[in-house]
Amino acid sequence: MAKVEGFDFFPLHFDGDGALKAPAELDALTGHIAAAGSTDLITIAHGFRNSESEATGLYTEFLKNFRAHVTRPELASLLPRTFVVAAVFWPSKAFAEGPQDKEGGTASLADAASERLEVEDQLRHLLDDHATAAQKAAVKKALGLLDQVETKTSAQDEFVKTLLSLVEPEAENDDEGLSVIRSQAGSEILAKLETPILLPTVPNDGQGGVTAGGGGRGASDDGGVLGIGGFFSSVFGRVGQFLNATTWYMMKSRSGTVGIKGLAPAIRVVKTKAPGLRVHVVGHSLGGRLSAACAKALTTAPKLQPDSLSLLEAAFSHYGFSANNGHGKPGFFREVIAEKIVKGPLISTFSMQDTVVGTAYAVASRLADDNTEAIGDENDQYGGIGRNGTQKTTEQARQTLHLPGAAYAFPTGVVHNLDGSGGLVKDHGDVRNPAVTYAVASAIAHT
Repeated sequence: MAKVEGFDFFPLHFDGDGALKAPAELDALTGHIAAAGSTDLITIAHGFRNSESEATGLYTEFLKNFRAHVTRPELASLLPRTFVVAAVFWPSKAFAEGPQDKEGGTASLADAASERLEVEDQLRHLLDDHATAAQKAAVKKALGLLDQVETKTSAQDEFVKTLLSLVEPEAENDDEGLSVIRSQAGSEILAKLETPILLPTVPNDGQGGVTAGGGGRGASDDGGVLGIGGFFSSVFGRVGQFLNATTWYMMKSRSGTVGIKGLAPAIRVVKTKAPGLRVHVVGHSLGGRLSAACAKALTTAPKLQPDSLSLLEAAFSHYGFSANNGHGKPGFFREVIAEKIVKGPLISTFSMQDTVVGTAYAVASRLADDNTEAIGDENDQYGGIGRNGTQKTTEQARQTLHLPGAAYAFPTGVVHNLDGSGGLVKDHGDVRNPAVTYAVASAIAHT
């Protein structure tokens, strides 16, 4: 058994279909809980583009700061508890996305030849290392079309259609705009990526600085807008950006699969062996989507209530918990609220500095022809929860994320949106800091 920052630490490795790669890992976790008499289980899931070493670094720093809160007097209920951590590892890194900027986005390339080479490299890496047997034929077809996409709109149409065939049906819901994107010609979609997307942002430190991550360029220094796209040398730059967007949809689908078919059944097994154990589900980015999908799966009979759910800069629609997602239908995760599946607090951090979630959903909005004046913000049909908090959701409360010390009020039955804009959540990955971990500790202390 490993120890991380003093916590008993057990990895759970899942494949892309949600199956445990090593069932003995779950056996070790349940056996330890029974032998040690653990009172609380924390499951924690990483997000998009995280390797195992990167995810382990996230978990280690998160637990270091969480550990510091256990002895705080206002969180006195935590001190006598014995925690065990189940660290979720899932295959979220589909392929390397080329030259990276400091926030993990893709930097622009110098010329058309380099842009084409980068697209080829991405597709070959996908083919060799990550495509399923059923997907390999589509990837090979996309590679074969590269000689024609620069000059033939018919090849662009076929290329985009072929890439979209890689996305599993689970991701197809009205919250995300994918069905609208599928209905358009590929040449039209690539043409839309030629015009820069203006993503609103605000200073991250109250002193005029901004975080310009997620592939954006040209952030203003006063919190105005962040320009995305429109800086490519050729059509291959736009093809590369669409390939990244396709990967985003693929990983969203996979995160849901792992949450529903992997983590939720694992939690059921643990609770069968330890019925009195408190369970706290925590997820960052697409790990937040994984965690929400897990909670949704736990609404099916026999229902099982996690004690708290913490979504940290989660990457799914800001209408995900809504009774009406803007199309007269419930959001994809509405059952989590309607069935009141979370016994204790449900918290969700968001920040205007989260330009990774903002960029992903701004691109979706552009491709889906959503013509809002402020694309990516709370009025955008396809905005993200990690940037805007929940929208069109009656069962919600909003408060400002704050530093450790002042107690939170977390009544149950609502989503508690915690606004970290302005400095407490400086970018998409800034979820392991004292303010965020204090919010999670506070949610757990309410159980």
